[in-house]
Amino acid sequence: VTMVAVVAGGALLFNLLAGGPDDATESTAAADERGYYLNDATLTELGLDGRPRVVVRARSIEQQLTDQSVNLAQIELDYTTQKQGEWRVTADRGRMPSDRGSLLLAGNVLVVGAAERSAGQAIIRTDELAYDTRTNVVQTAAPVTVDIGPHQLRGRGMRVGLNQGTLRLESNVHGQFIP
Repeated sequence: VTMVAVVAGGALLFNLLAGGPDDATESTAAADERGYYLNDATLTELGLDGRPRVVVRARSIEQQLTDQSVNLAQIELDYTTQKQGEWRVTADRGRMPSDRGSLLLAGNVLVVGAAERSAGQAIIRTDELAYDTRTNVVQTAAPVTVDIGPHQLRGRGMRVGLNQGTLRLESNVHGQFIP
């Protein structure tokens, strides 16, 4: 009995010192660790004139260490240009890949801004939207509804040049213009 107790105690001590199968679970969990995490955050990018050009507010912002991407929840993005004025974009969630060259928005995406050449606001609704931060182009392949004042356009796919003030619906375009 004493010999069995000594062997069992030695085996237990060896497992504690050498590491057991539970250690593999801890290293797997470490690979999924998050980087920084912010709640109720506001990020501001200034323009050349020192005024805010892009302001991003999110309920949460979380960096993923595995691919260095950033996930955002309940996003509000304010974008200001000299030519096109102020625009606000809201979405349920977003993702910024590690290259920081785009912001991918999803879930109840709403874009609201001034429609300079017509009466009223421009309102764009879709389920997903990609914002290229380098070229300031917004696009989607999803169904889109565009309201400009009392007029409405619907289609599938859209490309907007924010700096140029251009909007192009790609296919299945239907419109209603009220005089």
